[in-house]
This record gives sequence, structure tokens and C-alpha cells, in this order.
Amino acid sequence: MRTTRTTARRIAAVTGVCALTALLPATTAGARTAPPSGTERVSVTAEGAQADDGSSGAAISADGRYVAFDSDATDLVPGDTNGRSDVFVKDLRTGAVQRVNVASDGTQANSWSSTPSISADGRFVAFASDAANLVPGDTNADTDIFVHDRRTGRTESVTLDGRPPQGKQGAQMPVISANGRYVAFASSREDLVPGDTNGAQDIFVRDRRTGAVTRVSVSVTGGEQANGPSAGPVISYDGRKVGFISKAANLPPKSAPAARPENSLRRPHSYPFFVHDLDTGRTSVASLSSAGEPVGAWNASLSPDGRYAVFSSQYGEVVPGHPTGRPDLFLRDLAKGTTEQMSFTHDGKQPQTGASGQGVLSADNRRLYFQSSSPDLVPGDTNGAQDIFVRDLRIGTVERVSVATDGTQAQGYSSNASTDATGHLVAFDSDAADLVPGDTNGASDVFVRRVGP
Repeated sequence: MRTTRTTARRIAAVTGVCALTALLPATTAGARTAPPSGTERVSVTAEGAQADDGSSGAAISADGRYVAFDSDATDLVPGDTNGRSDVFVKDLRTGAVQRVNVASDGTQANSWSSTPSISADGRFVAFASDAANLVPGDTNADTDIFVHDRRTGRTESVTLDGRPPQGKQGAQMPVISANGRYVAFASSREDLVPGDTNGAQDIFVRDRRTGAVTRVSVSVTGGEQANGPSAGPVISYDGRKVGFISKAANLPPKSAPAARPENSLRRPHSYPFFVHDLDTGRTSVASLSSAGEPVGAWNASLSPDGRYAVFSSQYGEVVPGHPTGRPDLFLRDLAKGTTEQMSFTHDGKQPQTGASGQGVLSADNRRLYFQSSSPDLVPGDTNGAQDIFVRDLRIGTVERVSVATDGTQAQGYSSNASTDATGHLVAFDSDAADLVPGDTNGASDVFVRRVGP
């Protein structure tokens, strides 16, 4: 088994298609006009040499051209001497690799950076970093959220505004809207908005155009702050809707019961999934059973248009016939009010073992990518490892995609699927050494695979 990175992951929920006008990084490879075919390794140098350490956190742009990821490798770009985890962007068309967790003058970060989220056209990359030298005046000695503009080379912070730091300062889990305007993140800071007195981690959205910060982990009418911590932000294509998991007991509508306390204690981070609408200011429960009752969830995401919530839950009451105790993947139609199970076997049966989660939808809501350790979703799954699958919601088929170009199954663990707008390209992390020839670095890597015509 290869070494797997331990950097905290988040859900990349950024999809959409925009035209790209961006500066190419200085280091380029030979021109590649054809899109990826089969399975390719992304975490390689511009010349195709493999990374000398682990890479993970795959996040593909909606136009399918760029993949952002973080890596401990020191050889992906020249001059990487900081000895820290960095954030990189790979151009799948040219092969070029660019390090983006740098100051506006190109100075490399003096501490770790991770969890990238990329805009639809690949121009903007949001990430978390503990570095203190990416922007002037970073004196809070804690993790902040930054956005790097690959066109201009400018790096800005969305959590530092020049005021003296107050209280807890940490920020994490950034996600960026398709056009790069909105960045959602989790933070324990108490001075980002007036009246933040709950002493808990909240979910915020920064409008990079106006500078305004909005706290979205609030009650159904927006008038009451959460009485517990919130985490795992995800964002819709247009930035209007932001989803998050919360332990708070006062966010559901007064008429709706909260998820039972015993449910929340059985599995870490198994709390209801909420969606906040920035236009209306309202917060609603999204992890609902088919009977309309809140259930504990994790690994939740939003569809690009904000209509669907995808979440994992192990509770039998989510849909009729679902066995209690096995984590499966569910799809909630927020418009129609329906909930369906998504993690079925290829012939429509309940999986016998394993767990499924971390689902992401394509922009047309047709293809649902997810990770699963269930060995019976497709025939011939004998590797005993978690794989990446795609379910075609139009025709009902399920396919394993964390395989080599010739279909050979991965002899290792795969996770963190991220898809482009069309749903034909999927990026993912894997510690398997047999997905591509010549993978001998003994570390986790980032891969991309083309699915369908």
C-alpha cells in the first residue's frame, strides 16, 4: 500500500463553463491539443516526470482544461524549496504546471497550503494556507483563505481585511463560485460579521467584488445565529446557494424536528445538511428523508444549479427499504421534495457491504460521481479497495472509473472525485500504482479519466 496524504479534504462543488483568457505559466510542455483519453496522471511535471511526494485534493475546472491539487512534491515546478505542501494547477491541454499559492510577486509560501477550489475557467484558485507571507499584514498566526488570479498573478486574502485580529482566527474549507466572485469558507473568527457571539465555527461567504461578508449558518429566517459549529461548505454555480453541515439544533424550521441526538453521536460529523439562499436569506434543511424528516448526513454537496442535494447517510429511515447502519448515497430534489437512494448495484439491488459517499453532479445533473467501498456495485470488483463510480441518472447505469485505460482495476484506494461541467471528465485521488505505466513514486497521485463519448 502506498503512502496516503492526511491533508483535510473538502467537496469541490464548482461547475460551469466560461471562456478562458489566462496567462500560461512559464514552465510548459509540448503542445497537446487533444483532451485526455483513458486514464492519465495529473500530478506530474510539465515534462511528464512523476512527483517525488504525495499529491491529492483534485479539483477540475468546469471547462475541463485545468486540475488544481495540493502536493508535498518538490519537483513539480522549478524553485520549490519551501519544504511545504503547495497548491498547483495542471493545464491538461499543454501539460504546463503552475504553483499558485504564492505572493503577488511570486514569493513562495513560508508554510503549508491545501484544499484548492477552482473557478469554471481556471482563472481563480481559492485555497487555505498557514503561510504569513502571501499578502501584506498577515499577522494573525493562523490559517487564512486566499484566492490567486492566474491571469494577473495577484494573490488576495478573503479572510484578512486589515483590521486587528480578534478572537479565534482559523479559516478552512474554501469553495469558489464558477465566476470566481464568491468564496464560501468555514471560520471560527468572531469579527467577520457583527454580532458573532456563538463561540462556534460558522460558514461565511465573501463577495470579492464588493468585499461584503455574509454569515450563512443562520436560522431559517436568517435572524438567529447557530448554537453549534458548522462545517463542509459547498456552493452552487452562481454562488447564490451555499450548503453546509451543522451541529446546531436551532437552524431547522420550528415545525421540523431536528435529527435525533443519538443519530448525531453514532458517527462523527453526522449532522443535518442545510442550504442557505443568499438572495432570500433563508436557510432550509436539505438532508431530508423521503418522508420529509431531517436525517444526519456527511460528505454532502450541491448540484451546480443548486436544485439537488447529494449526501451520505447510514440511517434506515432515509428511504423505505434502506438498512440501518450502512452509509449510502442519496439525492434530494429540493424543488420536488423527493429523496432517492443512488448507491445501488448495477442490477438495481441494495449493496451488501461497504460505504458510499462524496457524490458530485455534472452541470446537466445527469452524471453522479461518488466513492464507494462496496464490492458489488459492478461485476469484477475484487480489489478490496474504495473506488470511484459514476451513475448515469438518465439510463440508470453504474460504471467504475478509477481504473486504468485498459480497464484494469486499481490496486489501491481512490477518493475525492471532481467532475467538469459535461460530466465526461473526472479527476480523483488514488494511491494505486497501476493506473498508469511507470508509477513508481510510492505516493498518492491525482488522475483524470474521460468517461463516455
